[in-house]
Amino acid sequence: MSKTNHRSFHGTHPSIVKSAFNIMSTLLSPPKVLLVGRTNVGKSTLFNRLTQQKLSIVFEREGVTRDYLQELISWDSKTFALIDTGGFSFAKNQDDIGKRVQEKVVELLSYASLILFVCDGKNGLTQEDIKIAQILRRSNKPVFLLINKADNMHGMEEHMPEFYKLGFETVIPVSGIHGIGIATLLNGIVEAIPLPVEHEEKAPSYNVALIGRPNVGKSSLMNLLIEHERSIVSPIAGTTREAISDTTYYCNDLIQVTDTAGVRRSRNVDDDLEQLMVKSSLQAVREANLVLIMVDASEGKIADQELKLLFYAYEQQKMVVVIFNKIDLLNEYTNSTLEQSIAEYEFILKKIPQIWISCLTHRNVGKIFAEIQNVWQRCNQKFNPVEVDEIVKNGLASMHLYHTGQELKLKKIRPLEGRIPTFLLKVNHPEWFGPSQLSCIENILRKHYDLKGCPIHLVTAGDK
Repeated sequence: MSKTNHRSFHGTHPSIVKSAFNIMSTLLSPPKVLLVGRTNVGKSTLFNRLTQQKLSIVFEREGVTRDYLQELISWDSKTFALIDTGGFSFAKNQDDIGKRVQEKVVELLSYASLILFVCDGKNGLTQEDIKIAQILRRSNKPVFLLINKADNMHGMEEHMPEFYKLGFETVIPVSGIHGIGIATLLNGIVEAIPLPVEHEEKAPSYNVALIGRPNVGKSSLMNLLIEHERSIVSPIAGTTREAISDTTYYCNDLIQVTDTAGVRRSRNVDDDLEQLMVKSSLQAVREANLVLIMVDASEGKIADQELKLLFYAYEQQKMVVVIFNKIDLLNEYTNSTLEQSIAEYEFILKKIPQIWISCLTHRNVGKIFAEIQNVWQRCNQKFNPVEVDEIVKNGLASMHLYHTGQELKLKKIRPLEGRIPTFLLKVNHPEWFGPSQLSCIENILRKHYDLKGCPIHLVTAGDK
């Protein structure tokens, strides 16, 4: 099932962008089906069941889902976009993030072709359910009332009559955990939604993940890159909890951008929910082609955790760009200490493009997509086999490689086809070519070819 395919337009006024985005969402996207309900009724479990993926974090705590998730589903030759939304809450002491989650849900209602109103059949009808039903009726959109946790027969028998009082014509008992009623629900959805306007679904050219520590500006950058408010931005660390993806165009290339939860040092993570958030972020890195590692420049240093994330991206053989954000907050002292920190880690940072930006002032944000395209082109450059062989052998002529007194010899090197620069090394003792020996060969290649931001994969084999 493919990712959501929203479009945005570069170089236009933000208000025009938002208007254009809304129009394009209505005209070109498949019908939108919204999962709506109060917090902790099982919307995310149903979303994962219907999409057959574990995209939405499921956790026994209210308000886990904040930003909405969207995934395309095809059923009986029809395709629709299923959207998992944050839960409605009517608490008087609701914080700013909760209010913005609710505002986003109300905004999404206007674009829905069908609303799936999820209630908890185990615990029965609540006053919040009644208030949500009133809001949904005012939307004048078709509504399916889903009574979740249908596996609990005693609770369902006891509470089912209460839900019919809400007045919705279609009531479907379901269980997100056990899959009860899912086929019935899908059949009902495809019968109720309109046929989408014909359009060609285009696969993204690049899949880009934003990763970093909490509160470095990932969500702000996400919104700037796709040119509409997709991720909730707040000074409160940990606002983003799930990997949120959306798409935009740059030079006719469709680019998918994924905002992730902030990753702290593991010894500071003592909450089960945060552990799930970190897993979601690392999964987004594994699925990406290119990773943007964001650093808060105003702190005046590169943190150990940021280096660990950088090395993790390279271990996963991902293209990497480092983004230094909040340069508007740099002063003479923090600028000096940051330069010292960069110099300390030059051995790795010299291999990676760096862009200095301010999400607040939008300075240099426009350079990011251009650099993504540059890195992509570097990774897909063609190498002349004869030239590569000559360059590496000449480089090794002045630095003999040894293992326990035994000289290691490169007989031949040739490029291989791959998603990243890949080279086959024919050597006399492949089992002895470890990280230090391979690093020497990698450095020779980087010295002669522009491979900034690109991982290099070296494969060793016997010379026979």
